[in-house]
Amino acid sequence: MIKEQLIDKLYSEQKRDVVYELLHQIIEAELCLVIRDGLDEWVAPDGSNLAEPSMAGFPNDKCSVLTTSRPWTLADERIKNSIINILLEIEGIKDPYAFSERILRCILDESNDLETAEKKFKKFILKRKLTSLSYSPILYTLIICTWVKTMDAEEHLKGSSLCALYTTLLESLCKKANDTIGFFNDLNPPQVKCFVSTSYLRQIIENVDVISKAAFHLLFSPEKEKSIVFKDKELSNYLSKSEIEFSLKAGLLSKRKTKTGFKWSISFIHKSMQEFLAAYYIALNAHLVDDVISGYLARHKDAYLDISQVFIFLCGLNISAANKLSGIMTEHYAIMMDERDYSESEFFSPFQGIIVAGYREAVSNEKTGILLRLSHFQVRYFNLRDVYNILTYNTSYVQVLEVCVNSGTVHDIRSCPAYNEQTSHFEFDLTSCHKLKSLTLLGTGILC
Repeated sequence: MIKEQLIDKLYSEQKRDVVYELLHQIIEAELCLVIRDGLDEWVAPDGSNLAEPSMAGFPNDKCSVLTTSRPWTLADERIKNSIINILLEIEGIKDPYAFSERILRCILDESNDLETAEKKFKKFILKRKLTSLSYSPILYTLIICTWVKTMDAEEHLKGSSLCALYTTLLESLCKKANDTIGFFNDLNPPQVKCFVSTSYLRQIIENVDVISKAAFHLLFSPEKEKSIVFKDKELSNYLSKSEIEFSLKAGLLSKRKTKTGFKWSISFIHKSMQEFLAAYYIALNAHLVDDVISGYLARHKDAYLDISQVFIFLCGLNISAANKLSGIMTEHYAIMMDERDYSESEFFSPFQGIIVAGYREAVSNEKTGILLRLSHFQVRYFNLRDVYNILTYNTSYVQVLEVCVNSGTVHDIRSCPAYNEQTSHFEFDLTSCHKLKSLTLLGTGILC
C-alpha cells in the first residue's frame, strides 16, 4: 500500500529503488505508527481473500498499527481477536454542542457568524427533539450538514417535517452503499411523498423496502428484548446475506461484539431510524395496523408510549393509516383512563402530546383528510390552535375536556382559527359532546 499509493506516485522510477531501501531501513530501525483509517471502506485487490491490508514486512516490535473502522467489519472471522491488543469504541458524543461547533467551524464560510449559527442550530435541535441523535456521531453529523444546507431558508425550516429530515438521513446513508443516481418521476412515482425529491433511493428502493420490513417486524416482536438489539438468526428471517451486507455498508445496521466477546449483536444505527423505516413499511401495508399493532397495544401496558415515534412518522407518510392507528390507540387509552382519576391530568398529557405531534407532522407534509382520534383534551394557550383543530372533528368522542387559558394570553393565541377578532373570544361548542364525562374550566377569561 505504501509502495503503490505513496512512493510510486511521489518518485520517478530512477529514484524508487533508493526510497524503497530507505523505507526498509526506517521500518527496521525506528518506531513507526501506521494509521489505517476506514477499514470498513477498504476493498481487497482482485483475487485476494484478505480481510484487511497486509502488514507483512513491518516488524512487530518496531511498528504499532492504529485501525479505525465501523464495528461490523470486525465481525469478519478472518480478523482474529489474538492480533488485536487494544479495542476502543466510540459511544456517543459527550458534549453535542461543542461537537456541533467544531463541525460548523469546518463547513461554514466566512460570511456566516459562527456564534449566531450555533444558537440557531441549538434551537433547531431542541425544537425538533433531536438531542438523542448525539448517541450516533454519524447521524448527528448528517443532521448538522443537512441543517447548514437550509439554515438561511427560515420558511423552509418552519415547514420542514421529521419525515423529510429522516428521508435525507436515509438517503445520505444509502448513498454510501450505492451512489448511482436515479429519480422518481410521473411514470415511476414513489410510494410516499417525502421520497419525491430524492436522487439515490429509486435505484435501491427494493433494499429500502426489505430493510423496512425487518425494522417493523423486529420492532413489534412479541419478545420486546429482541426488538432493538438482535442476533444474526433473527435478522436472517427477513434479510438475505447480500441485503445484510448492504445495510451494514450503508450504516443502517451496526454489528458489534457483546461484552463476552464471543457473540455479536446487531441493531439499527439509531432507534429513531428503525422507527422511521417501520413507519414506512406500515405506510405501504396499512393492514398491519389491525393485524399486528392492535394486538401489540393490547399485550403491553402503556404501549402507546413505545410506538409514539412510529405513529408520528406514520402521520407524515400515510394519514389514512395514522387515522386508524390513532383510533385504536385512543380506545386502549380510554380504557386505561377509566381506571384512573380524571383530575390526575399528568396521566393524559403525554398521550395528547403524541396526537398533537402527529397532527403537526401531517400538516407539515400537507396531508388532507386528517382525522386523528382523541378523547381526553387539555387546552392551554401554547397548544390551543392544534388542540382546537383536533377537537372540531372529535366532538362525538370527547370524554374529558380541561380548559385553562387566562385572558392575558390573547397575544399568543390570536392565530387560532377559533379566534374572533370582533369579540376577542374563542368558542367551543359542546352540544355534540355526548360522551363527555368531565369538564374543567380554569382561567380569568372563560365565559359559559
